[in-house]
Formats: sequence, structure tokens, C-alpha cells
Amino acid sequence: MIPTMEENIGNAYDNAPATIGSPVVVITDHQDVAGEDVPPKKKSKSDRSNCKKTKQSSSSPLFAILKPESDRLLDDMLHPLSKARFFKHHFRKDAVCIQRRPQPFNEERHHKKGQGATTTQTLGNKDMVSHICQKYLFDLDARQLFAETSSENVFLWLRPPQVSTPQQSNTTAKSSTRTSSALNSVEITDPETAYVLHRSGSHPAYCRAPPELEQLLVGNLLRQTGLGGGQYHPPHDPEMVSLGGNMTLGRGEVELFIGADSGSDFGTKPFPKVGKNGGADAKNNPTKHTTGWHTDFQENFTIQLSGIKKWTLRRGNIRHPIRATTPHYCREASVVENQLKVARMSRKNYGFEYDDNNTLGEEKEIYLYPGDVLYFPSGMWHKVESVEAGVSMNVSLMGTTWASLVCNSLQHLLLGQDERWREVVTFRPPNASANHSGGDDGVARLQKLLGELPEIIRKFTTESGGAISLMPPALCYPQRRSGEVEEEEEKWIEELQRIGEDADSDVDEAASDSVCIDGGENGADMTNEEVDEADHMTWGIVVSLDDFVGPPGWSSDEPSNASLVKNPLASLIPMAIVTTPVTGSDIPNNGPKKYILNVNYAGNEMCESHVRVVLETIDHIDLMDWYIGCESKAIDAGKLYCEVKGL
Repeated sequence: MIPTMEENIGNAYDNAPATIGSPVVVITDHQDVAGEDVPPKKKSKSDRSNCKKTKQSSSSPLFAILKPESDRLLDDMLHPLSKARFFKHHFRKDAVCIQRRPQPFNEERHHKKGQGATTTQTLGNKDMVSHICQKYLFDLDARQLFAETSSENVFLWLRPPQVSTPQQSNTTAKSSTRTSSALNSVEITDPETAYVLHRSGSHPAYCRAPPELEQLLVGNLLRQTGLGGGQYHPPHDPEMVSLGGNMTLGRGEVELFIGADSGSDFGTKPFPKVGKNGGADAKNNPTKHTTGWHTDFQENFTIQLSGIKKWTLRRGNIRHPIRATTPHYCREASVVENQLKVARMSRKNYGFEYDDNNTLGEEKEIYLYPGDVLYFPSGMWHKVESVEAGVSMNVSLMGTTWASLVCNSLQHLLLGQDERWREVVTFRPPNASANHSGGDDGVARLQKLLGELPEIIRKFTTESGGAISLMPPALCYPQRRSGEVEEEEEKWIEELQRIGEDADSDVDEAASDSVCIDGGENGADMTNEEVDEADHMTWGIVVSLDDFVGPPGWSSDEPSNASLVKNPLASLIPMAIVTTPVTGSDIPNNGPKKYILNVNYAGNEMCESHVRVVLETIDHIDLMDWYIGCESKAIDAGKLYCEVKGL
């Protein structure tokens, strides 16, 4: 049985020694993980039979075109590496480069067959990124990219002055190179001005991708990597079904790096001559722009769209950094201090420069051609050189740390625990009387509060849900776009119709009975502004408690030994209490009643919720009002319910 490419890659991983070696594994369409050409093997009779059954036309592509909207986006980016091996061996550990190469030209075999002189091999695969470039990036036209960017400004890099220095020792020469090649940039607000300067001055440019592409790529890759629980609330995207009030565990952005020779002619020039190891020949194709050594704090996926770039990578010695290290760009003392003080929480002797003190292992050079994909984790040192001008796209993913989640949630818990935690920090002024409102000495007062903290945390973790209250099940299911939700609702309605239920009439009746804020008998006197404000307060997911269907794999079956407790980070409010002061109209009593559920919101300055949904019901109004009554009396409805049921 001939092993597949995936099996070859797997064997190489499983037999690899556990040492600090190359920071990046390079995988090509025709090579195994060790970088050796995979020779064509003679197929057995059964293999030839299988091939005949699945034979494709010669024009069928042997690759998948990358589509940001596809659920298989990450699979297609990583092919032939499986997602399982990616997450096991690379994700948040080291880099992996997926190169798109046809079978390399073999000069020796070519001459043996007497087919004449050699030809130049072609690297990269522009077709893989054609969908992204054409549908979302205006065929890489810089003028339109600047006009449609998600950024407020376009950044133009200024070329450093040419500095002539005499021959020095290796250490001194390195320091001199860093200083003379430090990047400087200017921010241009007007996109047309940015374009003119970009073209006339040959200044490389940086900006974010258009909003539609950024939201698709960030949301899709957050879901498929699980970063931030897959939670992403993109700004100004009405199609995204959001669980919270702009509070998100995951976030990200898509950056475009546009070479100096940019414009509508991207990628039209032939590839430069190929040197050893598949790299571009530096002698015939001098480097045009270099971004010096630095680290990022995000998880990064880079896709080369056009042109060629040379990357040099080396492992850093801080895992999961909170801040980047940017000696290539910023020399402001405040920025250096900020980056160092944060880094030194993890490594006490961490420095600001790229050197052996801040790195591990060896350097590795790779070349990215169109269609190539590079993943590199946070904290990895890297340097990027432009060999042929073009466009590269980087998806930067980040999320809330466990420390932030716990501390913000603990703040919510404490603010609702005791009025003393809500009190403003106050110290008794010097020489003040004992009757001063500051009371005890501030330090002594704080010590009392801290003494109570362990018991508060113990009760929360053992009696009030603990971790599941911080991360309720809803946060463990990534958001979906409204089209996906509508498709599921259509399937549900079709199923009701199949079993004889008149779903359409039920939906219409419920809608007519729910007229309360959008016109009709109770909203006829509302102004447009009042309608807009009332509609805004009912945004987000509306969950029907009468016909609730959970996501795949979710179950509400109650175990025999279940014990219900109220989440102390959750709040339930009748919709009428919120809308009536705004609209001046009461909610009718003959229709569905709505309630607003907010979870974990007091740990940030704007009190934005991790989860916010509108619950709607006709059948369970009495039960919901009973919950509201328990909450108004500070009674744990879960415990009371268990007592009533004898659980």
C-alpha cells in the first residue's frame, strides 16, 4: 500500500526528535516534511483501478481556491497538512509554511530522456488566491484598496537614508545596521493623497483590508482555531448574530502590505530567476524593502497574494506574550519601557533587541510566492524582505486571556456582593479626626476586604457554578451569520409542515400579536426616532422559549442528580421595563412577552455583556415572572426550584 502524502508527513512528525531546531516546518505539494523530493512510485493494480474510478479531467485543479466564506478555509490553507496535525504540532508552538509548487524540474532525468535543454520552473500558484483578489481586493488595485480600507489612515513607509559605515566588528556592525534600517512611517488620511505618494515616491504601504473581507477571514479563522472561543463581534456587521453587547473574547484584523511598485499591474512581471533552495537570486533581484526583526503578540496567518517575500524566523523565549517587541520600528522611550516591563513579567532579563538573549534555536529563511501560506505563532522573531514588489495579506488573531476573563468576572461578582466593594477608594487625610468619612485607614480597610476574598471565591466555585458561570455554554458555540440562522429556521418550519403543523400561520399570528414597538395599535403614535431607539434595544438574538432548539450536540436533558443554581453574573430584565420609558406605550398583555438576559457585564468600564439575548415566550410567562420575582428579592431561583421539586 502506497502511503499518502499525509501519512508521509505524519511519519516524519512522529519520528522527529524533541529538540529545539528549525522554527518553521516547510511543507510543499510535492515534498515530504523533511524537504526531500517525493519520487513518483509505481502504482499497484488496485491503485490504478482506484485512480480510474476517480479520474479527473486534465483541466481539473489539484488545489482548492481559497475562499474566505468557506467552512473549509483553514483546511484549504493548510493542505496537504491536516488540521489535526497542525493543532497538535504547530498551533501556538512553531511556524509552518505551506508552499504551492508543481513537481520540480529534474535536469538529470530530462537529459536522459533526450528532451533537450532545461526550462525554468514556475513557483507559486496565483490561481489559489484569485478568488480573494478578484472578489474582495479589487484585483489588488492600490487606489481602491486605500479607498475601501478598514483603517482610518493609510501608512506609508519612508525608506531609511543610506548610511555608509566602515568595516567594524560583527557585534558593532549588527547594531549599526539596526539603527540605520529602523522603519519610519507617515499616516495619510486622504486615500487619494496616499495613492499619489505611494506611486510617485515608491513608498511601500500598509493598511487594513476592506471590512467585508476582514470580518469574513477573522470570524472564520477564530471559529476554526477556537481562539477566544470563536467569539467575534465585528463592528457594523448586521449579518452577524451576536451574543453580547460588543464584548468579545476573540478579535483580529487583516493587514495588507503593499509593495512599492504597486498598482493594477501587481503580479504581471515575471518571477525573478530562481536561486538555490527555491529562493530568489539576490544578485539579480535585489531586496527592495525590509521590515527588521520584531515579534507580534497575535497568532498570524500570512497569505502571499502577489510578488515574492523572503522571511527569516527564529523562536522567541516568551510564550503567549502580552505585548510585541518592536526594535525595528519604534524608538520612543515610553514604548520601549512599556514593552520591556510587560515582557519581564515572564523573563526577568528580557531585552529590547534581537539577539541570543531573547531567542531560542536557529534562524530559518523561507520564500513566499503567490498562493503560499505561512502560520507563525505569537512571540516568534521574524524579519521580512521584499524580493519582488507585490501584496501580502496577514490575518492577526487575538483574544482575551484567562487572567482577564477571571479578573473581570471577579469584579462583576464583587460589585454585586457587598456595598463595601462598590465604595470609592478613600484614605483618611493626615491630621483628620477619627470621625472623617474615610473611616479606617485605607490600607487596613483593604486588608479586611482581602481577608473575605477567599471565602467569596470558594462559594462561587463550589455553590454558584464557578467556571461554567464565567463561560456559559452559549460562549462555547461560535457565532453564525444571520443567513445560516435563517437557513436553520427554514428547515425547522419545513419539518413542522411535514408533520401537519401550520407553521406559517403560527408565525404570522405570533408576529401580529407582538406589535408593541414597531407601529400598529400600540405604536402608532411613536416618532421615527422612538421606533429606532426601541428597535435598538431589542437587537441581537431573540430566543423562543416555547420552541427552543439548541445547536448541534447540545442537550437540555436534566440529569437525575441535577442541582440548579442561579448564575451570580446573570441578570434578567422584562423588556417592558426597558422600552416603556422610551416609547411611552405599554406592552400588550395578549402577545408574547420578552425578557432581556445579560451575563457577565460589570467587569468593563462600559458594562458591555459577554452574553445578551432576548428571551420570548407565551407558554412560560408565569415561570419567567416567578424568576423575576425571585431576583427582585435576592432569592436563588435555582435552589428554590430544586427545593420545590424535591431535588
